[in-house]
Amino acid sequence: MKVRLVLGCLAGLASVPASALDLKQAWELLQLQGPTYRSAVHERDAGLENRALGRAGLLPQLNASASKNRISGTQEQTNGFGQTGSSDLDYDSQNLAVQLRQPLFNRQKFAEYRQGKQRADYSAAIFDAKSQEVAVRLASRYFDVLLTRETIELANAKLKAFEQQVAAAQRRFELGDGTITDIDQSTARRDLALVDVIEAQDNLVVALRLLQEMLGVAPQHVATLLPRFATQVLYPDNLQDWLSKAQANNPGLRAQQFSQGVAQEEVKRARAGHWPTLDLVLGYTDSESDSLSTINQQNRYASAGVEFNMPLFAGGAVSAKVRQAIASREQAGEEVNATREEVFSATTREFRGIQSGQARINALQKAVVSTERAQDSAQKGFRAGSSTNLDILNAEEQAFIARRDLLEAKLRYLLAHLQLAAAVGLLGDDDIRLANAHLGPELGLNY
Repeated sequence: MKVRLVLGCLAGLASVPASALDLKQAWELLQLQGPTYRSAVHERDAGLENRALGRAGLLPQLNASASKNRISGTQEQTNGFGQTGSSDLDYDSQNLAVQLRQPLFNRQKFAEYRQGKQRADYSAAIFDAKSQEVAVRLASRYFDVLLTRETIELANAKLKAFEQQVAAAQRRFELGDGTITDIDQSTARRDLALVDVIEAQDNLVVALRLLQEMLGVAPQHVATLLPRFATQVLYPDNLQDWLSKAQANNPGLRAQQFSQGVAQEEVKRARAGHWPTLDLVLGYTDSESDSLSTINQQNRYASAGVEFNMPLFAGGAVSAKVRQAIASREQAGEEVNATREEVFSATTREFRGIQSGQARINALQKAVVSTERAQDSAQKGFRAGSSTNLDILNAEEQAFIARRDLLEAKLRYLLAHLQLAAAVGLLGDDDIRLANAHLGPELGLNY
């Protein structure tokens, strides 16, 4: 999979102009080397091992031990006449033992086995949630770069227009056809426009750094949002269907349900402390001079049998653990309910965001046309004497605001589609490609 991902990323990068990075390539690059995403991958891999850990308790346990000792001492003995004699004890003692233990009945081990599966599924669900969250965050930061870059272009255009307005006001004043007020108003707007340019440049630096933080590399160019923007048909088109999808597929909600399952098994595991255990035990021992009574003797023997253990009283610890596990299970259940409500709220928010986003884009497209027409009318009215210099400045300001708001609305609309897909747990490469279709291959600004 890693090889295919690398080749796919390289092939994608080769299909566009040098160093241009679109959203799809950014997503592939993040999967390849993004530290946040790679950390989630390792976290998932570690969590999946819980399945094997839980199963291990039901499988045979084989242990071996070996020892070799040098014994040095004195042995005192009393003979039949009451006389005490002593002799030196200097000998080697060695022991080798192998034991196999197979649980036959152990409710605790069975509960741990089921917990292992639940914990592995929990880790997989958490990875799905984090990968979709990372994809949405990547798109958000990528779109921030586009927005701040276009904001710089709009701010520079606005600054240039106001500079021209200042020059025109000064010419009219010198010809006796204008006032010092016109010059001051134009100068004030120009100075404010310069502030906007500086702020936009700072925002771009920060946006690029945040994108680099996720990708692990600094992009030099990004693709451009295409001028022709078509909104997508939302299917299904009713909220209840999306809420049903969210309840069935949201990975965060599924993770909480698996966590609840782990808590339920913990109750069973705690209650198993009252139950007996039964094990099959096989052993083999090879010893030489193992004790004082077996000096200079070598013993080899095998054993097979069952071992029964019955807990009688543990000072109330088992009952306390059961009560503790029940409380944790109830907590997990409430966390599932809370997560479900959060998921439903997020799904509703993004569903409404897409619906209102379509209307907002249509309204702003009309606003751009009308503000540009108002800008032209103000220019003509000023030459005819029916408009003032301030009217021209206000019309130009409104036109620039409308253009920026339209661009922001388009990017928010694309992001809402990704966020809705993530809310219902279905965000994938297809959704990234659909959003990427609105981006052109042409190079952006050189940063």
